[in-house]
Amino acid sequence: MEQTIIDSLKNLQLTKEEEEDIFISSNSSPDLLEECALSLFGRLLVDRNQYQRALKNTLRSAWKMGSDLRIVEVGINILQFKFSSMYQLEWVERSGPWNFKNNLLLLCRWRKGLSSANLVFTHAPFWVQVWGLPFEYMTEDAGCDTGGKIGKESLRWTNGHGKQTKQSSCK
Repeated sequence: MEQTIIDSLKNLQLTKEEEEDIFISSNSSPDLLEECALSLFGRLLVDRNQYQRALKNTLRSAWKMGSDLRIVEVGINILQFKFSSMYQLEWVERSGPWNFKNNLLLLCRWRKGLSSANLVFTHAPFWVQVWGLPFEYMTEDAGCDTGGKIGKESLRWTNGHGKQTKQSSCK
């Protein structure tokens, strides 16, 4: 029975009408474009499926956005995070890296032409602290040099209490 189905599927052919291209008008509504612009796409860096409901609830809680944040599954293990404002979206990007059950959440901003088929996650933010530098190298320039060698750096010259310190953190 199984082989019969496989054989019949191999012989399927499209009709001339089915082979014709479908042209889609390029008129996108401004509301839809704004919704896309306020979106991040994400997937966990993990081999197995995660419990999506728990992931969604955990992120809503961690990001303190509640029902302001809409989360939609748009592909296999790919989520679209729809924010109410650009401030919220940028806060999530700046405040990472994010994880769920010790699995890194990779995020990507929407750009024109993006679909779940061509979505690629290429990088993730990490905080790196450099300790034990000689005092003469505890400068913003040394932090920029170090951060520039390991990725795109953004410096914060603060200690845990928000005061300036001689500790440089590169993200």
